[in-house]
This record gives sequence, C-alpha cells and structure tokens, in this order.
Amino acid sequence: MKSYDGCWTCRLRKKRCDEIRPVCENCSALQITCHFSPEKPSWMDGGSNQKQKAEEVKREVRSAAARRRGTLPMDIQEPIAAESDNDAKLATSGLEEQSASTECQPFSGERTLDSSPAWTSTYSRPSTDPTSSSADRDFWNRPENLSTSDSSDGRPGDSELDRRFIMCYFDHFFPFLFPFYKPPLLEGGRSWILELVVGNQAMWHTTLCLSTYFVSVALDGAISAHNLCKTLAWEKLLKQMGVTFAMLQRNIEEVASSNTQDLIVKTSRIMGSIIQLQRFEISVGNFENCQKHLGAAIALFRQILQAAENDIGNGQLLNLYNVLSHMGRPIWAIMSRQRRAWSSDQAAFRFYSALLIVDDIIASTCMETPPRLLEYHARLLTNGGSPNEKPSLNLEDFIGCENWVMLQIGETAALDAWKKSMRKAGQLDMIELVARASTIKQVLLDNLARLDAAANTLKTNALGLFTVYNDQLPSMPGGFSAFVTRVWAHAALLYLSVVVSGWQPASAGIRENVGRTLVLLEQMPAPELLRTMVWPFCMVGCLAEREEECRLRAMAEALVPHRLFGAARKALEIMENVWKCRNELNIDTDFAASVCSLGDVSLLV
Repeated sequence: MKSYDGCWTCRLRKKRCDEIRPVCENCSALQITCHFSPEKPSWMDGGSNQKQKAEEVKREVRSAAARRRGTLPMDIQEPIAAESDNDAKLATSGLEEQSASTECQPFSGERTLDSSPAWTSTYSRPSTDPTSSSADRDFWNRPENLSTSDSSDGRPGDSELDRRFIMCYFDHFFPFLFPFYKPPLLEGGRSWILELVVGNQAMWHTTLCLSTYFVSVALDGAISAHNLCKTLAWEKLLKQMGVTFAMLQRNIEEVASSNTQDLIVKTSRIMGSIIQLQRFEISVGNFENCQKHLGAAIALFRQILQAAENDIGNGQLLNLYNVLSHMGRPIWAIMSRQRRAWSSDQAAFRFYSALLIVDDIIASTCMETPPRLLEYHARLLTNGGSPNEKPSLNLEDFIGCENWVMLQIGETAALDAWKKSMRKAGQLDMIELVARASTIKQVLLDNLARLDAAANTLKTNALGLFTVYNDQLPSMPGGFSAFVTRVWAHAALLYLSVVVSGWQPASAGIRENVGRTLVLLEQMPAPELLRTMVWPFCMVGCLAEREEECRLRAMAEALVPHRLFGAARKALEIMENVWKCRNELNIDTDFAASVCSLGDVSLLV
C-alpha cells in the first residue's frame, strides 16, 4: 500500500515512501531531488504538466545512475552527414558501460553496424537558434569568452572551469592519449592544439568532452575528491556532449557555401573534431558508433583532397603539401633540414590524417574489406622511391609504429578481401595468393631483422632542446618506437598467416610469433604503453594457448583505472570469448570473425 503522506517525488513515481524528511530513503538512494511540501505542487495536475515532470524525474534518475557507474547517459540524435555521402554520418549516442558476456557468442562473422543503445537521453538537445536568449547557449557557443565568471554560491564559474579543463587536456590527457607525438620545437611543437581549440568552436567542445571525462575519472579515483567537484565535472560533460553534436551539425551545414580555401580549412576542422570524438569514445569503451564516425571522417578527408585537386588542375598529381598549402603558409621553414613549423590548421590536418589512416587500416582487418584510403597510402606513407625524400606522414611520430608495418597490414587486409571475393566467385588462384603473401612477408621479415639487430643498442640521437622536460616515457634500449614497431610487425605476421593458411593456432609459425610477441609485451617498462598496441595484443591473444591466457589477463588488469583503457578492455573481452569458444573454431575462422564475435565492430586503436 502506498503512503499518502510521502514525498511528491515518490507519489509521482508511484513508489512507496518511508516519509523520512528532508530526504526520503528512495530519493537519497537514487540521488534525486526529494519534493516535500504540505501543498500539492502545480505540476501534479494529472495532465501534461505531471507527465512532463515525470519525464524530468526519469532523466534525473538515469543521469544520477550514470554518474555513479561512470558512464554517459546519451541517446542517439540525428546523424551528422557530410554532403550527400551516405558514409559520412556521425552517430551521437553516448557511452554505455561495457560488460563481458557470460555466454559464448557464435562465430558467425556477422557485423552489426547500426545497432542502437537501449537507454534514452538525459538532457535536452541544446538550442542552436541564434535568436535564443538562453544564457547557457550564449556562453557555450562562444569559446572566446575566457573572462572569469564567479557565481554567487561559491562554485567556480563556467569560464574558470573551462580554462582548467582545457589546460588539463593540454598538459596531461593529450600526452596520455598520444605519448609518441612530440613534434620538435623547430616544427612548432604542440602549440597548434591550444591555438586550434581556442579558435574553433567544434574543437573547443570536443576537447572539453574529453577533458571533463578524464577529470571526472581522476576525481572519482581520488579519496579526497569532493562530491561537488565530481558533480561539476559530470554536469559539464553531459552539457558538452550535447553542444558538441549540435556544433558539428551546424558546421557541416555551413561548409557547402565556402570557397575552396575556406572549404578545406573548415572541413579539416570538422574532420579533426570527429576523429578526436571517436578516440574519446574508444578510450572509454564505447564502440557503438565506430563505423559511423570513421565513415564520416573518411568522406570529409576525400572531400578535402578532391577540393585541393580540383583547384590545382592541369592533371598534376596531388600530394599532401598541395593540400597543406591551401591552409596557409608555414610559420617558418628550414629547408636544409626539410622541416617546417606548420600553422595550427596544417599541423592539425597532418595529425588527424595520420590517425585516420591508421583507424581505416585497423578497421579493414575487422571488416574483410580493403582499407578505404588504400589509394592514398603510396602518396602519404612512402617516399615514392626517392631515398633522399621523407614520407609526407611518418606514423612513427604519431603512434610510435613505423610506416612499413601499417602499409603491410593494409596490404594484407586487401589480400584477405581479394581472397574471399575470388573464392566466392570460384576463381581463387592459390599460386597468386601465396605469391602476394610472400612479398608482404618478406618486407616484414627484412625490417624486423633490422630492428632486432638494433634492439640492444642505445639511441644516439642528440638531446634536443627541452626534450628532457617533455619526455613522457622512461629511456629504453633501441627506443620505444622500435619496440612498438616490433610488436606490431609480429602481429602483422600472425594476421598474414591466418589470411593465407586459415585459423591454425598450433602451427609452428604462429606459435613462434605468439611466443615472441608475448615476451616483448612482458618487457614493457610501463603497463600503460599497451594502449598503443591494442590491435597486436588482441591478435596475439586470440591465437594464444590455454596456458598463456593468464599472462595476457595480467597485462590488461595492470591498466588502471580501467575506465581510461576502453580499447584494451574490449580486446580482453574479445579474447575471453574466443578462448571460451576455442573448441568450436575451425580453419575457416578468421580474425574479423573473432573481433566481431560479440556482435559489433570494435576499432582496436
């Protein structure tokens, strides 16, 4: 029997109330507002006001629950599309806490690309109407508003929190996410990050999304963290997610009316915001929208290159410098060293293009398709056969892995797609398959031999100005990039073996590469370095034998707090499912089926 003297919140929710004042047990447990008053509230009218209040309370319940769990309660809004490209859609669902399945999922290899979360939004979509008088809208749409704002209740003003969160991202979280990205002082350093964030609204809001989440995790793990601080961080995060998607939608709509230079600059900023948002979601374990984000970013990347190519004309072959020249001039250039201090837009485009190429290659290994940007690999990742030239993008500078490994993983993914299409058509030529695979394998083995020979030698690079202050990792013989590249190369050999010979984890070649990779991974000087090698970790784990499982689990468990290592946790979840289904696997099983065995496509970057 329900109480007739209970709080109005419990009556609205049709729950039994214990009538404790000022906050009943129900409302206290859910951390929601407890409405006690002798007079009946105006919204308890049995009509539309009561229904609206009930929805408001439901949102408050979900928001509080998400804050306790450390997840983001978001709903899917309308997808953001770039022009008419169907692939260029940005899903805007929130982050759902990932939990390992207790049942063995079938290895059907089927991929669910557009599945939607079952929860609903806990915030109203922010207004983007320029005539709106909302104070919140006025502030959030003006990132240049950096004046201090003090509130009467003693809480930090929005502007003060913004500055703190932005600097936390610049000082702590960006180096955490990208530990290998340390452009030298003569190339402008990382100052472009701050310049781009302050000068671009969409980037401003996506950066605040990242930073507020990381701050909330840090505060949650601190014993002395004040509840008010945690609440402030979560409230800002929920607000920022909504504004971010609205800003990206509006920016895409504005691009169509721009001239060539403005089109390239504006589109590249949107692309960067989407890639940054995707990396954020992956870091916290949400893979719901990987393919939508990736498809949107790839479509925008193609539009940028097409716009630059159209502007050049005369049939001239487009290269990265042609595109960068449309974004302004470098701040300075040292031609004798082939170095330039790129402008903020140029540096950002180089950075996010490198991440996009890697994401596309890794996604192709899970989708049984060639990389969608494969046609650009030779122009962007090789020197074109000129020994005195450097590649336009050196992935080692961005993710710690040398170009040749990523190129061969992309070639292997393309070979896998070719093999399956030919087999389906009844035209598979095994001699051609083996010949193409042999070329890939030889490149991997030759470069691995070079790195193995240098593995025990100290790096002789001269100490650059400020290097000692900016290094995020301890010293290591051979250097960290060589170490990471070796791990990736061994995993690439495993992937190639599965593509050519099928799922044969007991074969001598696979056992040798699994063993070598495990030894390398156990030599990591810092457990956090694993987050830069999640794809190799998952590849090795799926092919591991039973007695090797505990070694892999220990590596994943060493990553704390778990909420900041979503990709590694997802990799472990995939591996656990493969281990449970070990007896059901056959020679036709492949890596794509393993990654997708949980029902979705996980981008392991």
